[in-house]
Amino acid sequence: MFDEPLLKGAVSQPAFAGISINHFIEKRGDEISLDRMGASGLDRKVVKYLLPRAIAHGQSFGRPQRFDGWAIVAAKELMQARVGRKVPVIPSPITDQEPNDNIYHAHVVRSEGLDPYEMALHLRYIFLQFGKIEQNKPDEETWFSRLRVHPVARWLIALLPGRS
Repeated sequence: MFDEPLLKGAVSQPAFAGISINHFIEKRGDEISLDRMGASGLDRKVVKYLLPRAIAHGQSFGRPQRFDGWAIVAAKELMQARVGRKVPVIPSPITDQEPNDNIYHAHVVRSEGLDPYEMALHLRYIFLQFGKIEQNKPDEETWFSRLRVHPVARWLIALLPGRS
């Protein structure tokens, strides 16, 4: 998922907490690109492999976009479909030069009779109802950087010689 500008409302209006349909719309063809994030749940080794590729992909857009993370759902939720049409997940690794390669790539094919928007709505519903969001935490969000802004840490830094 990449950062997308959203419409702004009243100051008191809460921020949009859902997943934008734009992440699921594919008008260039019938295949919607996915990543397999692990065999039976989120695998940190897979995330470590995919993250630099996702960040590089975000920089390849006409207007570079920050990579915010993944919407994750178990493949069985797509393939068994509690609601609506079944969506088979087809592994399709990409063999290319790094960072354009992706051994965890997969895709789903747009169901016959659905236009890109209808398919996007169906996918978004499945991801919202049965999935979760795995946010990308930028490097600045390390435990050390969080510690530096903690009030006790700031107080201790202020006590260091040469600080006034």
